[in-house]
Amino acid sequence: MTARVMVSARVAVEHAEAFERAYAEVTSKVADVPGHLGDQLLRDHEEPERYVLLSEWESTEHFLAWEDAPVHRDTTTPMRPYWRVLERRVYEVAKEGDQARAEVAGG
Repeated sequence: MTARVMVSARVAVEHAEAFERAYAEVTSKVADVPGHLGDQLLRDHEEPERYVLLSEWESTEHFLAWEDAPVHRDTTTPMRPYWRVLERRVYEVAKEGDQARAEVAGG
């Protein structure tokens, strides 16, 4: 089952550009990790120091295997000086929008 990982973090506004560059560096390294499907970095419109890192994985198991691997800490090191993690959540995709709409339509 596809999984989405959401990491909520705070970054001092004066470090935002450096953090976003570090994020780009990290995502380029994570792109080839088995089971990794993609990433997004979201910045809160009303609280620009608040970010959500959203990643998509083929499964929760793929994500946890990467997170538990020693390479995980090394790979994410460029971001660590800039952020304070508030919360990390792993969600399994129960339904996709198209699939849910088809069920409602009787398909």
